[in-house]
Amino acid sequence: MVYVDDSGNENVGWLWTAFALPFDLWSEYLGRWLSFRHWLFRQHGVPANFELHSQAWLAVEPAKHTSAAGQLALVQDGHGELVDLLRRGRARRRARFEVFEKGLKTIGGFTDARLFTVGSPSTSGAAKLVLYDDLLCFVEDFLSGEGSHATFIVDGAHDGGGHLRSAHRALLIKQRRIVEDAGLRRSSDSQLLQIADFCAHAAFQSVQNKTSLDEKFRRQYETALSRLIARPFGVEDGRCVRGLDYAGDTTNCPSERIRQGS
Repeated sequence: MVYVDDSGNENVGWLWTAFALPFDLWSEYLGRWLSFRHWLFRQHGVPANFELHSQAWLAVEPAKHTSAAGQLALVQDGHGELVDLLRRGRARRRARFEVFEKGLKTIGGFTDARLFTVGSPSTSGAAKLVLYDDLLCFVEDFLSGEGSHATFIVDGAHDGGGHLRSAHRALLIKQRRIVEDAGLRRSSDSQLLQIADFCAHAAFQSVQNKTSLDEKFRRQYETALSRLIARPFGVEDGRCVRGLDYAGDTTNCPSERIRQGS
């Protein structure tokens, strides 16, 4: 199972991150993530059905960035007051950063899972969509080496699935190992997509050139998630974002679009 989310902006560039886990470990890893969510509820009153969206969670005022219907009601009392952790304040925001780091460390313990991140410094919307094709090639190459197949679940906010659908259908049937089109789901309905969001956000922080960004936080992707990162042969550490840190090999990619250079 491969859960996919994007990150980036028009100033820095784009990333796609895929969190892939074996079918037979799906229940175990979900259970371990839910244990983290239960801890978050016990410690701070944030229930497991409240979406952890990294950008909103780490904002100065998360409530201003939480627009999904019914989400704020999950973290309000009978008088409409937010749980303490989600209110404005330096100490509370620092505590939310600590929760984010704890979540990444939880994911980092899923040692049989893999992370695939592709990036581009190009800031156009078209470049972001082309980058998704490269993500498919990256995962296809891994699956070929493993003798495995996979299916994609993608955060459903991407162009109604039109580009994603055509990208998947450009994979040659006789060679492809990613089966079916991408399934689109709202991240608020999927704990595993929220895991992918955590990973994608951490990856994006690692490529930002912001002097105000704490170096420890910038390196969370390559430290907390080190054991999961899919790397080129012979490279054992580092960030390893394909397209930024090294060039991916698409020689054997089963995508007709990649082969035609489209």
